[in-house]
Amino acid sequence: MKTARDLAYQAEYQKRLRAEARAAGKAQLNGMVGKRFIELLDAMKAERGFANRMDALEHVFEVYFDGGDEERKHAVSA
Repeated sequence: MKTARDLAYQAEYQKRLRAEARAAGKAQLNGMVGKRFIELLDAMKAERGFANRMDALEHVFEVYFDGGDEERKHAVSA
């Protein structure tokens, strides 16, 4: 059985790992995307309630790539 101290240590360790992963993810995205787009993603995140920038970016890609499919289908069938 784990003691309270073991559980507290494990919780701190998990927090540290998550914080490091978040920092690495932000650094990667900031390195690839211009500041203006980061600000737009942050605004979208706040406006639509996304958990993070990557969720906002994923939404942008879904709308851009999946949204165009229907338009192309109508154009081809017309």
